Amino acid sequence: MTFDIKTIFSPSKGVDLVFNMHSPAPTSRSSIIFDANFNDNTITIAQPFVPVSPKTQFDTLHVTTTVTGRQKRIRVGMACQVERFIDHYPLAGNAVSKALVLRCTPPVVETNIRSAFRLPLGSRHIVRGRLIFRETEFYTAADFTIRDISFAGMGIMIPKKVKARPNPLCRLEYNDILPMGLVLVDTRKKDPLGTLSVKTKVKRVNTDYTQTHILAGLKVIQITRDSESLLNRFIHDAQIDELKRLSALR
Repeated sequence: MTFDIKTIFSPSKGVDLVFNMHSPAPTSRSSIIFDANFNDNTITIAQPFVPVSPKTQFDTLHVTTTVTGRQKRIRVGMACQVERFIDHYPLAGNAVSKALVLRCTPPVVETNIRSAFRLPLGSRHIVRGRLIFRETEFYTAADFTIRDISFAGMGIMIPKKVKARPNPLCRLEYNDILPMGLVLVDTRKKDPLGTLSVKTKVKRVNTDYTQTHILAGLKVIQITRDSESLLNRFIHDAQIDELKRLSALR
């Protein structure tokens, strides 16, 4: 399958910068395209929410996005390098934003990455859910909250007491298995964006995180391909919305 660079990487398109795509642990940062010059294969994008700087270390860099192909969404991309950092890129309405100019190396090809950007959850994009621990169900808001998430794992904050009683979740131990059901929510939309089930394993417990809470790190050990795609899309869209909000403030 061939891909038209002018159609795929057009202005306003959401993209992901993927660092060390072919390594065992690639990472990605979402952005949006401000401008594209296909005569010299350069693309100007917004500085990601987690900024790229001259000190950012990586071996390879690719700019990627998703398109519809073969009756499903697929990820495509091409190799690139940062050519220039722009501190004051002009936007509509006399606004400015930080930006990156990428020099790309076509062709655009289908890619297969398992990047795991961890999304800090805020007031707009949130994840509600339940988990099962020692045959008992526990729910967000009352028993725990999900602080950040990727398809590879999540951080949960657990209050040490619930209604003045010790929280049983504080007895979590390393390698405990926790089945979870998750609801992805954009608070500006009437209905949830989707639901999924995952199985997680406790990999880290910080009992001294604060005086009132412990922090647990969970690794996702079982997730379907459809659920992974849904969660990645939720994370990507949340990052793009945050970039647009920050651009409007600058």
